[in-house]
Amino acid sequence: MADAAPPTLAELTAQVAQMKADYDEALDTCWILVCAALVFFMHAGFTMLETGCVQLKNTQNILCKNGLVVVIATICWYLIGYGLAYGEPNTEGGSFCGTSHFAGGGFLEEQANGVNRWRDWFFQWAFCATCGTIVSGAMAERTALTGFAVYVAAMTTFVYPIVVHWTWSGAGWLNNDTRTASYKDFAGSGIVHMCGGISALVGAAVVGPRQGRFAADVDQDKFVPHNVPILVLGTFILFFGWFGFNPGSSLAMKSQADAFSASMVAMNTTAGGAMGGLVVYLLEFVLTKKHSVGALCNGILAGLVGITAACGSVEPGEAFVIGGVGGLFYLAGSALARAIKVDDPIEAFAVHGCAGFWGVLAVGLFGSEEVGGNGIFHGGENSGAQLGVQLLGALMITLWSGGFAALFFVPLKAAGLLRVSEEMQTMGLDEAKHSPRSAYSMGEPMTSTGKPVAPPREAPVKEVAVEVAVVVSTEADDGHES
Repeated sequence: MADAAPPTLAELTAQVAQMKADYDEALDTCWILVCAALVFFMHAGFTMLETGCVQLKNTQNILCKNGLVVVIATICWYLIGYGLAYGEPNTEGGSFCGTSHFAGGGFLEEQANGVNRWRDWFFQWAFCATCGTIVSGAMAERTALTGFAVYVAAMTTFVYPIVVHWTWSGAGWLNNDTRTASYKDFAGSGIVHMCGGISALVGAAVVGPRQGRFAADVDQDKFVPHNVPILVLGTFILFFGWFGFNPGSSLAMKSQADAFSASMVAMNTTAGGAMGGLVVYLLEFVLTKKHSVGALCNGILAGLVGITAACGSVEPGEAFVIGGVGGLFYLAGSALARAIKVDDPIEAFAVHGCAGFWGVLAVGLFGSEEVGGNGIFHGGENSGAQLGVQLLGALMITLWSGGFAALFFVPLKAAGLLRVSEEMQTMGLDEAKHSPRSAYSMGEPMTSTGKPVAPPREAPVKEVAVEVAVVVSTEADDGHES
């Protein structure tokens, strides 16, 4: 039997190229799947944060809303959302929405051509669900589950996916090759956070404040967070998850350049969150002379939201500045919401809407060409146009998400499907609508306020008079005769 002919140089080259392609695909997929899992874990952070912020009697209700967001978003993203976001553009050079890949259509065919749609669907799903959960906290403690679920379905089916197509798809009218400058948002200050924050503002305004909130004759201390440790735990979980949110948005980990880029993003993310927390904490202390844990937590989150858009195109020194200013935008948004009497228990609008707007704007201000930026402070080519398209993107996200929220929330409220009754708010939504009726039973029945139910009173015991005979000795105390 003759020996097989050795492979030719062309065959060896093809084999090496295939091995490299397989290796690269495996590295990128591992990186993105792990980061997507971290982003999904942020739902635990949102859940803990929101639970800590509400009154004890509404704990289960906010837990239920966060769970519903995940399951509803998953179905809607699969059926329609992903296709609108990443499907084939409806027109060349400025598409409005995608037109294919609904319900996973075409994924197998693209796999045969070496395109991993499964991986992309999973990563982007985690972001979609995150956008939806921002709204839940802003409308907590007085929103009916039915109305909230209807809007979450609309948001994850149409609102968020359309914004994604305009921007991240690479074919949308805000970001395509035909523009002088395209909208940039590395990990979603505007696309995710601002979209959710503006929707939260409209939702909180339409549903109205909680019973007694802003009333002069009601003790406002009843509305403070009922569990600060859980609030802080949620903040740290979110901070942790942000290392999947931002570095994962590099979408690759197969080369030295990919590794350097993701590492810079992680460093910038850390810097932004830290400075945002410090700025808000110190300003709150100066104004109130009190150490506010809640202000520290929201400042951290505002700094993280602020740096999210520019984390891949600025240096760490600039990241500290962006995070700190993000904290200032949070404080301004918080004051604005109180001034117009919009009741936002977790300050979602201030953290995500206002700091998100700043993050979008910061892309047009900071970042040199050496790190992929085009900031006007560095005089980059077309930097003025870059700042302009960032402002345009922020405006369109505001109009689209805010308008769509109003279009749904106003009719839902008119139909009686959005706000629960005053009686239910007084009782607590856990006791009125959930089973068991309290989130903290601890082995014994509890009232809606978290206090143990008083045991039934026993029948009174009749007092019985008992005569006691006292014998007095006539002998001396020492027992001896006198």
